[in-house]
Amino acid sequence: MLHLKTKKEVMYSQPIQTQRGIFHGEYHSPLLFCIPLTPLTNKLNRTNCGYKEHGTERKISHLLYMDDFKLPDRSEDNMENEINIVKAISKDTNINFG
Repeated sequence: MLHLKTKKEVMYSQPIQTQRGIFHGEYHSPLLFCIPLTPLTNKLNRTNCGYKEHGTERKISHLLYMDDFKLPDRSEDNMENEINIVKAISKDTNINFG
């Protein structure tokens, strides 16, 4: 069930029945893809892993575009750590990344 809060009211959707996954192009697909990525993004950003942006101290831990998820890193050890994080969060949120 989704909750939408406005200044005047709180609206609730009907329960969303899914047995396995959401179809591409489904109205809620982008939202339902992004919601579980929040803990994953937070965890990856705290690892200090990723690809260092040229000329800065900033690191890019992951990239997202539509339904595409990338883990850029130069170190195999860091990459293995990031993959383990993705597996753990994936298991916790019940989302499978191919």
